[in-house]
Amino acid sequence: AKAEAAGNLKSTPQQKVTTQAEELPEQETADMLNHHFALLGACIEADDGVIDKYIGDCVMAVWGGISKMEDHADHAVHAALEMARVVREDNAQRAAAGQAPVRLRVGLHSGPVVVGNIGAPGRVNYTVVGDTVNVAQRFEQLGKEFMREGEDVIVLVSGDTISAMKHPETLGTLPTPELRHVKGRDEPEQVYRLV
Repeated sequence: AKAEAAGNLKSTPQQKVTTQAEELPEQETADMLNHHFALLGACIEADDGVIDKYIGDCVMAVWGGISKMEDHADHAVHAALEMARVVREDNAQRAAAGQAPVRLRVGLHSGPVVVGNIGAPGRVNYTVVGDTVNVAQRFEQLGKEFMREGEDVIVLVSGDTISAMKHPETLGTLPTPELRHVKGRDEPEQVYRLV
């Protein structure tokens, strides 16, 4: 187990992907997802993150869980803010082309994980698992509650990730965190909305 930041990112059209898939030919849906996965992946990798997996329209990424990284939280937060920027830019281009914007929700949490080969014989994946991964996913899901009408992008970061940052001053004045209960945790979590 290593200290790390886990990120769960969901990139979908304003309509649910299943709705969009019914309205678009399958290849167009795949092309749209691949385009956005490429945008997000470039931001993740530019900040030394590792894409763990794609699950439908979600991306799971880690910073410092696979290799030692003292400033994993700084890299994760910077990557999340960069993803928000590039998705907003891409949405402006989509709007100019008459296309619906893509909605992005990012949840980040830092803590210990287990890194290794997980699975059954014949189907093993090198991955990360643990409570930290689950909390990051819960933060991504909380984005639905925090996102206001007309917003396309949200970045929610846990208090543990903010505390793990070596240089939190790069964020300027932090917003006041909200305390929220997340599934699987007894104590409420501090939730910082950075975007």
